[in-house]
Formats: sequence, structure tokens, C-alpha cells
Amino acid sequence: MNKFFLIIAIVGLLTLFTSAYYTAPADGRIGSKAPSLQLGDTNNDLSPLKQHLGEKILLTFWSSDDAQSRLNNLRYDRLSRATGASCTHVSVNLDRSESVFNNIVSIDNLNRSAQFCAARDMQDAIIRNWRLEDGYHSFLIDPNGVIIAIDPDAKSL
Repeated sequence: MNKFFLIIAIVGLLTLFTSAYYTAPADGRIGSKAPSLQLGDTNNDLSPLKQHLGEKILLTFWSSDDAQSRLNNLRYDRLSRATGASCTHVSVNLDRSESVFNNIVSIDNLNRSAQFCAARDMQDAIIRNWRLEDGYHSFLIDPNGVIIAIDPDAKSL
């Protein structure tokens, strides 16, 4: 009988201690932790979010065949170059062709160091993890990695 109570007590303590370290799952919504962002071999498997860990980040997803997302990326790129920009702009392109991406970066005169092209084999996971099934969005992420705004306007930045 004593073993039974001991086992119950141990299980209870383990449950208590593990629940204290639980964090909300990353799911691409305001207030949640930003999902991981692996871009694959086209960027030497770099994660631009990890490169800017501890900074406020504006993460933009776009594609050349979605005119609005391309315009938003261009607008955010210009805002981030303005003096006194309060966050780091990171742009992720989801085109199926890296050459199309490179041409648009050149034509739009985008800040090349802020532009990344996701590898084809990573794109479906990115779309699913960041909830981009209904269209491309931009995410404002605080220094702790929590999403604080989706598609923010210039005043929010």
C-alpha cells in the first residue's frame, strides 16, 4: 500500500514540475511563440530568426506571383532602411524558382542581406507552420520570439 502512495506522489510531483516548464506551442498567431524557420540548402540551412535572436524582427513572407505580398515586402524593405528603424527586417521568398527570386531582388533594389529564398522542399512546412494557406503575411516578433502583430502598419513599427 505504501508503494502505491509513493508512486502516486512521484507521478504527481513529476507532473507538477514538468507543467511549470510548459510553453504555448508555436503556431503563427499573435501572442504565440514564433515557429521555427528553416530555409533549407539554398541558404546553407541558415535560420534568419536565430541570426537575430534577441532582436525585434519584422518577418515578411512573399512570392512574385502574389502582387500584394511583393509590394508589402518592398514597402517594409524601404521602411527598414529608414534611419531609426526599430526592428530588423527579414524577408522570406516562397517562389519555386531561385532565379526569379534573384531577378526580383535586383529589379526591386531590395536589401540583399535581408532577403532569403526558401528551398522548395521546405516551403510546404513554412506555409503550414506560419499559417500562410490563405495568403502571405508579415509578422512582428518581439525580442523573446513572441508574435506581437500580423501585417503591421508603419506606425506599429
